Amino acid sequence: MPAEALQGDARQPVFIEADDVEVRETDSTSIYVGNVQVDQGSMRLLADHVTVYHREDRQPRLIIALGAPAHYRQQLDNDRGEVQASAQRMEYDADKDELILIGDALLIQGADRLASERIIYDRARAQFRAGGAGRVKITITPASQ
Repeated sequence: MPAEALQGDARQPVFIEADDVEVRETDSTSIYVGNVQVDQGSMRLLADHVTVYHREDRQPRLIIALGAPAHYRQQLDNDRGEVQASAQRMEYDADKDELILIGDALLIQGADRLASERIIYDRARAQFRAGGAGRVKITITPASQ
């Protein structure tokens, strides 16, 4: 089901907007609260609360987003459309290029849908794992002829 995210996005600058921000240089952390919007290339993340843990070069290492729910979207390579996701909690590990969706997790690509309590979406390898409490629900729509 999942396809690779747009490769050029990782090399784009990260833009963050929020109602309030707290930057803690001592532990390389920044906290954004209220109508948070994170953009990087074609990727957009919307949440109520976002915590960013930075590397020494100030690039994001780990991003944790909370929302009711938080929303994510990104264009895919080769004009394959867009991937969308929502969950109560999202964790993005930049080193693994992995997005973890926790709590009422939903992953959508085209007409295909995956719903579970927990989804781990490996963006670099275009694969996912799902499970947790309750059943995993997948809808795969055949390609039109």
